[in-house]
Amino acid sequence: MKKIPLPTILIFFFAAVVYAIGAATRAGVPGMVYDQIRESLGFTAAQTSAISSWGVAGCMAFLGVSGILTDRFGWRPVILAGIALQVFGEWLLYTFASPAWVFAGAFLNGGGRTIGYLTLLKFLDSEFDRKYFSALIGVFYVFSYGGTLLGSSPFASLAADHPWQLILRWCNHLTTACGAAVAICLLCSARTARRAANAPAKQREPFPWGQLLAQLKKPQCVGVFFCAASGIVLYWSCLSGIGRKYLSDLCGADASALGTMNTVVMAEMIFAGSVSLFLGNRRKLFQAAGCALIAAGSAVLFAGTFLPERSALAAAWTGFLLLGTGYGFTGIQITACREFVPPEFAASAIAFVNFCANILIITLSQVAGSIFDKFKAPDSLQATPHAFELILGICLALAVPAVVATRFLPDSKGRNISAEI
Repeated sequence: MKKIPLPTILIFFFAAVVYAIGAATRAGVPGMVYDQIRESLGFTAAQTSAISSWGVAGCMAFLGVSGILTDRFGWRPVILAGIALQVFGEWLLYTFASPAWVFAGAFLNGGGRTIGYLTLLKFLDSEFDRKYFSALIGVFYVFSYGGTLLGSSPFASLAADHPWQLILRWCNHLTTACGAAVAICLLCSARTARRAANAPAKQREPFPWGQLLAQLKKPQCVGVFFCAASGIVLYWSCLSGIGRKYLSDLCGADASALGTMNTVVMAEMIFAGSVSLFLGNRRKLFQAAGCALIAAGSAVLFAGTFLPERSALAAAWTGFLLLGTGYGFTGIQITACREFVPPEFAASAIAFVNFCANILIITLSQVAGSIFDKFKAPDSLQATPHAFELILGICLALAVPAVVATRFLPDSKGRNISAEI
């Protein structure tokens, strides 16, 4: 494995902390403070859900361009742009009460997170031996899902004593400090970065759009991308949209089940890639198990909508734990997606998967918000069980086809198989 200069390691560390903060605020707002936002800003449920949707729209808007730029020029030239967007977007989120400004903040913050996500994965893909990617991605997930964990029940507990805008302000100050540290480290490693950059001749070549599109439209590429994307959609929809309300409205409970779910996710994200590496870089076993567990979790949550409060709480804990256990294999799902295309398209393939997932997250989030507005108890913000039945029925319609799709996928076993499919 190549020796990595200390400034480069520090860049990764501080940028990963920035991403962790972004993951925490994505999970926390609006998911953990859904009704607080409605009360403090006077938003409808649809407008509150739209905060998440605009954040996802920001991810989508920046996915394509940032993925291509990262593949073509490497991770260094674009990383600071992502941090700057994340800082500015979060400032808009907690500073203004107008829906337009709040949505704009969520949009820019989502774009910044996306750039950070792709540049950090490109770092792991380019700075280390590719066969270790599934294990090294666990290092990234320490920060990614550590942040998500902090953004679930800990964020909800903190928001019980402090305004959610103040929490975001604290987070943004820390993001700014880490961004400044990244900039300093980049300056210190400028000479090394020039030596490690892509060759000028390669940078001047037109991007091979035709080759990329030819890869993306292959049926087995579509299948592996759908398996990864469906898990992302269902996990983030439950976490940032319906999960907290499910627990409070149907079960009369706090968000501790979501915190436990995220603990499971983080542990799996960190170690599952290493287990896959130990088993000969096998992927299909984990892909099939992940999709099946996510479908089972969605089914249990759906069944819980028909149960009384105490039984519904048991179903909620079971469903969220199943969902988290299945989603914990997403690091391997993403690794497999990268192995279904040539190495030069790694970031673009990951961007495409997340782009498709984000389209569905926006759609499901807005549908959920409209359903919550339509099916709510009189003189209350509480949703009725029928609202959750409809939403979770849609979730099952996404989860079950992914289980079927895994049966037809080859096992990449750590190798690039783009020429074989």
